[in-house]
Amino acid sequence: MEDGEGGPDAHQPPRMDGEGAEEGRGPVIPVSAVILVSVGGMLLFLGLSFLLIAGLGVGGFRIPAALVIAIAAVMMMLGWNVWRRARIARSEREMRERDRLLCDYCGGQNAEGAVQCQFCGAPLR
Repeated sequence: MEDGEGGPDAHQPPRMDGEGAEEGRGPVIPVSAVILVSVGGMLLFLGLSFLLIAGLGVGGFRIPAALVIAIAAVMMMLGWNVWRRARIARSEREMRERDRLLCDYCGGQNAEGAVQCQFCGAPLR
C-alpha cells in the first residue's frame, strides 16, 4: 500500500444503523435527525423560491413563503437537537463503559464484559 492510501474502511461515511458503533468507527447519526434535516432543507428551498416569486411582484406568495420557511427552520432545529441528544447520550454511555473497565483498586484496563479485574481479581463495577 502506498503513502496516502487508506485501508478499505478509510473513507467510509458515518453509519446510521448503529452497526459498528462499538468499534469506534465514527459517529452514529439517528435516522430521524437525517430525515428532519433533509425535509427541512427541501422546505427551506421551496420557501426561498416562493420568496423569490413574491419578490418578482407576483401577489399572494409572501405569507406562504414565510410559513414554509418557518416550518423548515423548526424542522432543521429539531433534527439538530435529535442528533445532539443522541451524541451526548452516546458519549455518556462510552464514558460509563470506559470507567467500568478500569479497576478501582489497581487501575488496570480490563476487557469488555469482564466481571473481575484480570490483574488483581477485584470485582468491577
